[in-house]
Amino acid sequence: MRLSLYTDFSLRLLVYLAGVRDGKPVSAGLIADKYRVSAHHMHKVAQGLRKLGYVESVCGRNGGLRLAVPANSLRIGDVVEAMEGRGHMADCARGPCMLHGACILKGALDRAERNFLDELRKYTLADVVRGPTVIRLEHLMRAA
Repeated sequence: MRLSLYTDFSLRLLVYLAGVRDGKPVSAGLIADKYRVSAHHMHKVAQGLRKLGYVESVCGRNGGLRLAVPANSLRIGDVVEAMEGRGHMADCARGPCMLHGACILKGALDRAERNFLDELRKYTLADVVRGPTVIRLEHLMRAA
């Protein structure tokens, strides 16, 4: 299964915010710069994450984004499902497929997707921001 760029950027933004030790707000533009990705895309992602309640905006001169929920309660599988949706690996009605209604492929793909998301739900954002990840993240945050 391949995640969309939107989901990829969403996870990167959340990981970055989870690594901010003092909870100080950070701009989407700065996060985009640190990851060397499009600021436009990162702003769109931030907007989507705000709508879902995963991040919040802080207005003002020192404003920016910060996590709206504790990192240890945010399950990676839930984020991926919120971004990607569910049951979209095969659209048997599109085409239309002449096997629609008589093929077990859709069910197999749906079960695989469910297992994929269930596996990702075993990990929280806090789990991800540990060990070598936090070391690399701290280095990224200090980089000019």
